[in-house]
Amino acid sequence: MAADTTTFDSCTDAGGRVVAAEADYGQRTLVQTTYAGGQPTIRYNPGVLPRLTPAARLFFYAHECARHALGAAGKPLTATRAQQADCVGLATMLTADLVTRDQLDGLQGQLNFSESEWELLPGPPRSFNLAACRPSGGLRLPSPETPSVQQGTWNACARACGDRLWKCQKGCRGAACETGCLDSHRQCEAACGSQ
Repeated sequence: MAADTTTFDSCTDAGGRVVAAEADYGQRTLVQTTYAGGQPTIRYNPGVLPRLTPAARLFFYAHECARHALGAAGKPLTATRAQQADCVGLATMLTADLVTRDQLDGLQGQLNFSESEWELLPGPPRSFNLAACRPSGGLRLPSPETPSVQQGTWNACARACGDRLWKCQKGCRGAACETGCLDSHRQCEAACGSQ
């Protein structure tokens, strides 16, 4: 459970590449992405904002990981796009059993920040409504075992569907357009078959 965990091992970017995580007690912020030689690393400082529970720290780590999966790492986000990363990160935590739905009210209560605290968090400053996040859509954390041929085929198909969704949403404006992108993505993923 999140009580003992503040990161997870299997963060991947939009291209399926693993994003490393590293503790950095010298950085000023709770979590941020840095690049060395073109390779991203999510750096986190467990000493920042000591009032936060491990679940709240994990939430921000999951948010940063979700930014990579959404292709938005290292880019300034609007409040709407940041909330999307919040929801994908939360869904990842739920899918991996790192937090339960019963714990969401407690987590929500942790997510109120002053202006000075926001300087230490992945922004922009925003309000949180975890109950409004859809229950699905989280990143499934990959198993450390080598995938079967069937799983590899499904992964390639699902990745292609995700690439199409990203391109659709990138050129999309408005709720109706985004709904169309998601509907098309669901159909594409359904055509991939079962894992």
